[in-house]
Parts: sequence; structure tokens; C-alpha cells
Amino acid sequence: MISVLIPLYNKEHSIVKTIHSVLIQTYMDFELLIIDDGSTDNSLKVVENIKDGRIRIIAQENGGVSSARNTGIKNATYEWIAFLDADDIWHKDFLKYVTEVIHNEKEVNVITTDYETQAADGTLIKSYVSGKRDYEDFFEITNTIGFHILNMSSFCVRKSSLLESGIFSTTITHGEDMEVFEKLARKHKIFIIDKVLSYYIQDSENRASTTLPHPNKTRVYQFNSEEKLSLEEVKYQKNRILVYMHDYTVQGSFSYAIRLFRKHIGFVKISDILLYIFNRLKRKFTSGFKAFAFISMTL
Repeated sequence: MISVLIPLYNKEHSIVKTIHSVLIQTYMDFELLIIDDGSTDNSLKVVENIKDGRIRIIAQENGGVSSARNTGIKNATYEWIAFLDADDIWHKDFLKYVTEVIHNEKEVNVITTDYETQAADGTLIKSYVSGKRDYEDFFEITNTIGFHILNMSSFCVRKSSLLESGIFSTTITHGEDMEVFEKLARKHKIFIIDKVLSYYIQDSENRASTTLPHPNKTRVYQFNSEEKLSLEEVKYQKNRILVYMHDYTVQGSFSYAIRLFRKHIGFVKISDILLYIFNRLKRKFTSGFKAFAFISMTL
């Protein structure tokens, strides 16, 4: 059996569809824990009107999504936990394929699937397909494919492994999920299911803002770059820091970009920044040249 955890805060318009995607799973042996994090809209009432014996509702004062997830972990009955955000949905066979891996791979501790981002009307925005079905090093596979194969709505984990590596930090508001993934990845390889089984709904109500918060509240700032890391994690962490510095600069938060650089100076060098800028310009020029060549050929 599996414990499914949904943290809930002010999602009265999307939560029904999310819960429905769990209740119609072809694998039916699960409990569904919905942790209401002090919603101020009708989210809690909407959930209470859904009648299914597998649902357990836990209401708490607002403490943030990490606090809600940690409450769910504490109250989860079973050894395996699957997370789902209150905006997102699963394919009906999500749990079926996950449990097949659990039964067939006795040493597995962390499981993920390919996923897609969609608009609220179901229109495909982007597919995140790894082309892998096996155990993979999280840092290496992220460096190779260029995106995070783990996201909160495709993430399944053995509860004991999660408790051992560390639950969600309540002091981080941006990248708290990545901290958990990274700590797990230092101890365990990730088993990837090569099927799109999770759908991230990009324009749902109250989805987290794309504006980055103060660096102190981010995982990349709190990350300890003086730790002993594998070569793949060094590459991974450097890239994340550089991406944040770039995004802070684009949003006009120059002081935040400088603050982040100073925090990790030595780990990230000026040469790393210059190489990052060069590679971005190179990709932009290459894609622009390809587009120009295609248009020229059609004229």
C-alpha cells in the first residue's frame, strides 16, 4: 500500500480535479492524506464534500507547503509515500507502474516518472522525457538531460529513507523540494519510469510566482558549497547557482545576484560565469541561425 500526500492551500477550483485523478487510479490500495494548510477560501469545504473511505483530511494552521508536507509524512501509515501538488494530476496508471517497480526492485528507495507541463485546459506546453528506464544518479542524469527528472508530483519515496536523509525545511521558500531530492540522491540512485504519468498544470490558481525571493530563502543560497561533493554534484550545484544569478539579473535584482555570488565565491569563479554567458549566447545564436536557415529555405 501507498500513502498519497496532497498539501492544500487555497485551491478550491483545482483540487477536485487533482483528487479525482487519484481516486480513479487503476491501483486502488492506497490512502489519500489531504493536509489543509489553513486555507482561507472554500478548499476545505470542497474536500470535505468528496466521500471516499480512503481519504483522510488533516487541518492545520498555515505554516507553508513544507510544514504541510511534513505533517503528511508524520501521519502517513505506509512505508511508501507518493506526493502530489494540489494543482497537478496523475495519469490513471501512475500508482500501477510505481507499485510494479516497488514489487520488482527490492532495493529501490526513490522513484520518479517522466512528466509534462500543461495549461489548465489540457494543452501540452512541454514534455520532460528522460529516455531512461533504470536506476540513475540524480546529479549525473540532470547534468546530461538538462532538466530535473524529479518533481514533487512525480516523486515517490520510501518513508524510512526520507526520514533518514531529512524532511522538508520550513526556512526555505524556493527550492525546498530540491534540497530533499539532493539529500536523497547522495544516498540513493533514482529509479526512472519511462512513461509520462504526471502532469504539472502551469497556469493553475495561485501557482507560485516566477519572481525569485530574497536569496536567503532559497536552497541555492543555503546550500553548503564547502561540503565534500561528487564531481557530478559540483557541476550540478554550480549550474543551479549560475541559473539563479542569471534569473536575478533578468528580473533586475542585481544586488541579489551579487549576494548569491559572494556567498559561493571560490566555489563559483568568474571563469564559470563567463563560460555560462558564452554558452547561453552560443545556444541563442545557434537557434536563431537555424530558424533563419529554415525560413530562407521556405522562401
